[in-house]
Formats: sequence, structure tokens, C-alpha cells
Amino acid sequence: MTVDLATRTVRKAGHAVALTPMEFNLLLALLERRGAVVSRLDLLKEVWGHTSSVLTRTVDTHVAELRRKLEHDASRPRHILTARKAGYRLQREAE
Repeated sequence: MTVDLATRTVRKAGHAVALTPMEFNLLLALLERRGAVVSRLDLLKEVWGHTSSVLTRTVDTHVAELRRKLEHDASRPRHILTARKAGYRLQREAE
């Protein structure tokens, strides 16, 4: 997968992947952490601008969509991983 920040485009195996603006922002937030776990609350604050502890499945829903679009098998993700009870992290190919 390649991500072009200037054009806000993503390619998987050479093919363009259509991401919504929020999906792209979520992917970018995970990429910027370089494999570190990001909590759902931190993602809500950074990507959606929520300033309080809002109970929502928004992050989970968007992560599921990213997995569907970017993972080879969304039911067995290898790159966008869940850190149980903590949040999500992006596992790069070389890790």
C-alpha cells in the first residue's frame, strides 16, 4: 500500500483505493504513530474533533471499512490491528 499525502490518495497493489475523507484521516492518524497503539478516544479527538469522552462506535465502524478496503482478508487483518481494550495500531509490512 502506498499513501500520497499531497494528493490524499491511497494505492493497494498499484490500484487506487477510494477512501472517504474521514477514512483517509483515520489512516493518516494511524500511520503517524508508527505502530504505536492509539486509543479510540484519541482517534475521536484527532480525526473527528470530539473533545469529551463520547461513547460511540464511529471509530470501530471506520476501522472496519478501512480493513474492508485495504486488508487482503478483513476478517483476519494483518495491518490494521486491534489492541484489545486499548485501541488500534497499524502494523507495517516489515515489522
